[in-house]
Parts: sequence; structure tokens; C-alpha cells
Amino acid sequence: MHTRIPVILLALSLAACEPRQPQDVPPPPPSTDNPAAAPAPAATPADATPAPAQDPASTPAAPAQPAPNAPPPTEPSPTPKPTASNATPALESMAIARPSAKMSVAADLRYQFDAPVREGEPATLHLAAIPRVAGDNLKVEVKSEPGLEIDHGTLALQKVQAAGVYRQQLSVIRRAGAPGKLSVLVTMDMPEGTAFGFFSIPLAAGQIQGGNPAQKTDSVKQR
Repeated sequence: MHTRIPVILLALSLAACEPRQPQDVPPPPPSTDNPAAAPAPAATPADATPAPAQDPASTPAAPAQPAPNAPPPTEPSPTPKPTASNATPALESMAIARPSAKMSVAADLRYQFDAPVREGEPATLHLAAIPRVAGDNLKVEVKSEPGLEIDHGTLALQKVQAAGVYRQQLSVIRRAGAPGKLSVLVTMDMPEGTAFGFFSIPLAAGQIQGGNPAQKTDSVKQR
């Protein structure tokens, strides 16, 4: 027992004599008073190229957005097609109205119905006056007849040229007891005076697309 005590004391003496390892001490913080002690900024790589600045004018604008309360877009309505009554017939397809035996006006009259003229049913009558000479105050008027309902509209022009085509369109309804033809008066001022002429237009269904050539007048009458 007494032998172990000196051994233990010797071991403790030797342990106390061993040199202690110094602990790592952290470096002091850099001083703000010494600029040299401040850490240097990170170096920029030599091959790094700065990004080009964007031009605001070259930046594409965002598409315009519709207003929250804007109505939905509507599709354009299709263009209405002209009806048969509104379509203008070709001059060559129109029949030539028969002139009266006594006339002085230097003009021709052509006509065409858009449908057969049946009793109680409206039909559109297309007229075309063609002066053979230049003149003034050209008038084309359909005369009233018992049993015929005509949407009267007198064609009146102050000046006309030779070979000009002057059109008129009106509605005709045939009633019971109506005559079988229309009478159209054409007047025009000419150098010799006021000339006139009556033209006959048949209402029979079989004569809608046909016509008789204009007859030469046997006499000339002026008023």
C-alpha cells in the first residue's frame, strides 16, 4: 500500500512537466482605421464581358389586352346579295318598246319585267331611255290606266347625251279589268322644239322577254 503511493506521485509529477500544446487563436478582426488591413475586392475575370444594356425602344411591347368590360368582337355580316327586283338587267337583254306611228322624239325605249305580270301580284318594270341626239329636259312617264296600280316616278333629266342610257324602275300591279299594255310618254327638248312620243309595253306573260323592233315614224310632229 505504501509502495503504490510514491509511484502515483511520480506519475503525476511527470504529467505536470509535459509541455502543453498552444491552442489556435483566431486572427483579430480587420481595423477600419487601417485601409491596408481591409480585404481586397474579388478580382473580375479578364475574359468576363459586361452584358449589353437593353434599349427600351427595341424591347417588343406586350400585346394590348382588351378592357375588362369590352364587348366581344362581332363577325362582319355578309354582304347582302341583290334581289331580282334590284338587279339592273343588261341593255341587250331588254325588249324594245313599240313606238306610236306619230312621234317626234329622237329616242328609243327598252323595257323588262322581273316576273310575269299576274293579277294581284306586283312585278318590277325596268325602263331604259336611249336618246339618239343630245337634248334637254328628258322625261319618261308611265300613263295611268284603270285597273293598274303603278308606283309612279317620272324620270326627269335636265341634259342628256346621244346614245346615253337613262334607267328607271317602278312597281306594277295588275287588277281585274286592266288593259293588256302600258303606255309610256317620252318627251325631250330638241333644237327644233319640244318633241314627244308614246311607247307601248305589253303586259302579257309571253311577251316579257320579247320585243318588237322600233318602227320608223311616218310623220314628225312637234308642239
